[in-house]
Amino acid sequence: MDPYQRQRPFGSAGEGGSSGGSDMPRERDDNKKKKKLLHRDIERQRRQEMSTLFASLRTHLPLQYIKGKRAVSDHVNGAVNFIKDTETRIKELSARRDDLSRETCQTSPDPARTGSELVKSYPASVMVQPCVSGFEVAVSSSSSGPEALPLSRVLEALQEQGLEVISSLTTRVNERLMHTIQVEVNSFGCLDLAWLQQKLVEELIR
Repeated sequence: MDPYQRQRPFGSAGEGGSSGGSDMPRERDDNKKKKKLLHRDIERQRRQEMSTLFASLRTHLPLQYIKGKRAVSDHVNGAVNFIKDTETRIKELSARRDDLSRETCQTSPDPARTGSELVKSYPASVMVQPCVSGFEVAVSSSSSGPEALPLSRVLEALQEQGLEVISSLTTRVNERLMHTIQVEVNSFGCLDLAWLQQKLVEELIR
């Protein structure tokens, strides 16, 4: 028998077998392409979300923390510095508030002085400090007489500045009125709390 004839059936069967087996690499390639496309879509979506979040972060940062800085890493560092500075300012203002509260609560009556004279010895005060939802305004004044600052007058002064009050609380301590008002703000970048405190002092304490 011719050796070529013996190999011919084997060769034809091999061709038929190889055609069926060639589909498996093709399926693997298709799966790889699908995974690559899926990974690409996920990565594109992640980049879009990160870009949106960084843009939102920039809108909440005061200009002095990001001025002249365009890199994302610089904006993140600016946010870290802003948070640290805000925490430091909160601690300082909280200490000042505690000092004012202690001064208000500490009364050393003099038998030669009447109660109204003791009340007048404590001038009215205004303090503005940041809080979680915005900032807090603490106003202390005498509870009667021309130096008394009613809550309605404080709220009116805040509304004149275009601010939105979300809560208010008034307490009476040792013939003193203590107003605590929380104001909501969308961004600290366009609001100077020191300027606002000085403005309220000028409006309320004449």
